[in-house]
Amino acid sequence: MKKTLYLIGLLSTIFTFLGSIFKIMHWPGASVMIIIGAFSFAFIFIPFLIFLKFKEVIFLFDKFIYSIGVVLGTILIVGFVFKLMHWPLATVLMLSSIVIFNFVYIPVYFLSRFKREDLEFNTIVNSVLMFSFGSILFALFDLTA
Repeated sequence: MKKTLYLIGLLSTIFTFLGSIFKIMHWPGASVMIIIGAFSFAFIFIPFLIFLKFKEVIFLFDKFIYSIGVVLGTILIVGFVFKLMHWPLATVLMLSSIVIFNFVYIPVYFLSRFKREDLEFNTIVNSVLMFSFGSILFALFDLTA
């Protein structure tokens, strides 16, 4: 199963990368490659990765937290694709997922895992990294319009 996961991840990365190069060069086929790569990453690779992670996780609330993270990540990736393709609702998708991620998901993640001594250090590091990443993405939006 892990080999399948690696193959899906590699193919979606290659399609997204080549699609980006094609889009920069204005070559035909760029949109199709980006859509295939990003959607296969968002709707196949990430859920498959979480499915494998669920086998390791014992606590039900951790599974719930991971599921919410997958949904928010998928919405963000779909928003990126919408933005690249100049489709409507791109900003709404990206901003809503980033705001919910920063101000709801990360605090719930932190509070649920910080209580356990074996996860304390990793929880702090992961929370800081996630909040930094989310804050940088949030800072990229022009909210004046």
